[in-house]
Amino acid sequence: MTIGSFTIVSGGIVSILARVGTALARGRNGLRSLVLVLSATMLLPACSVLPGTGPTSDSVNGHATTGLRSNTALPYTLVDISADTIGFLSQPNIITFQGAFPDKRPKPQQVAGVGDVLNVSIFEAAPGGLFTPATAAGARPGNFVDLPPQAVDQKGSIYVPYAGEIPAAARTLPEIQQAIVARLRNRAIEPQVVVSLNQQHSSVVSVLGDVNTPGVLALNSVGERLLALIARAGGPKFEAIESYVTLQRDGRRVKVLLSRVVHDPNENIFIRPNDVIFLTHEAPTFTALGALNQNVFGFNSEIAFDVETLTLAQAIGKSGGLNDNQSDPAEVFIYRYEDRHFLEKLGIDTTKFSYDRIPTIYHINLRDPSGMLLAAGFQMRSKDVMYVANAKVVDYYKLLTLINNTAATASNTANAVTAINTAEKTKW
Repeated sequence: MTIGSFTIVSGGIVSILARVGTALARGRNGLRSLVLVLSATMLLPACSVLPGTGPTSDSVNGHATTGLRSNTALPYTLVDISADTIGFLSQPNIITFQGAFPDKRPKPQQVAGVGDVLNVSIFEAAPGGLFTPATAAGARPGNFVDLPPQAVDQKGSIYVPYAGEIPAAARTLPEIQQAIVARLRNRAIEPQVVVSLNQQHSSVVSVLGDVNTPGVLALNSVGERLLALIARAGGPKFEAIESYVTLQRDGRRVKVLLSRVVHDPNENIFIRPNDVIFLTHEAPTFTALGALNQNVFGFNSEIAFDVETLTLAQAIGKSGGLNDNQSDPAEVFIYRYEDRHFLEKLGIDTTKFSYDRIPTIYHINLRDPSGMLLAAGFQMRSKDVMYVANAKVVDYYKLLTLINNTAATASNTANAVTAINTAEKTKW
């Protein structure tokens, strides 16, 4: 039989009822036995009827068919946040476009590419030349002719009558003009050539992700910066502080917070042809665990920065501060994966680690009077884990609580037996 979330075997019910009947028949001593029977009956299945959030560890370990178990701990380095290290740790380790792409050219020169369509106009100094017959001189002032639009073919060339194939790919428009003039110099009358862009298909940029109108955009001839391309794509869908922009160029990818690009003009770099710009909605956050007031109040342990840079002191404040009844201010830790070269600058031996992203734990003692000043300088990073350890006396409190609860249960049971005995004396 099932009652709510409890299952009782019918045979067990019959057995309990039989014991109750026997106890009532035996009188005073029987009632005492009845109390003990009921108590044992309630305690034995306690493990299976108590509330829980899932299977126990013993259940998971015991029912596994196969697996790979290991007691090997992950190697890590431990760094104290102190006067010796805060000089490095107070500097925001921010990846920048300016640092990742050291090309200092003010803007790219516009060059033709395969698929571009060019307009070619040829001028001659007098009528009756190669392209301007004498009878047409009055009809076309300036003695010029406009050729049909010329597409740059797969070989990177265009075709000009009497000049043949002209290499155009990867050349600027003035360079193409000079090449055509050189081919026509001995055939036309003092030729001059003007080449302009009709359709652009090679100097394009892809703007994708969390923008309002993603797509492929053609770069204009004067050069465009990163924010201009994002604006042309409809702008970001989310706030700049909640968006990252990834720029892919020549096989390299760099990811920067959009708000930094907005606030720092040096980060608003010129975009090159075939760059890929990708915006993602990803607010910088950190995880707060341990003896913090935010955990007591039930706040979410993943907390957004809401600013470009966040210090450890600000992170503690966002977490509600340390729990006065539980925390050990001398044991505050920040977990992150640190770059090998950065740790080497701190003087740490990294030869024992075989990978470039090294597990690192930073420790700070807030019992030290200067601890708060150090925390105000330490720079948090997105995805950091901040952990505040319990004070050692907390485990003692837990033990006392367990003993007290056990004693209280025994005392309540004894009082119940005494009450039953008193009732028996009165009745019997």
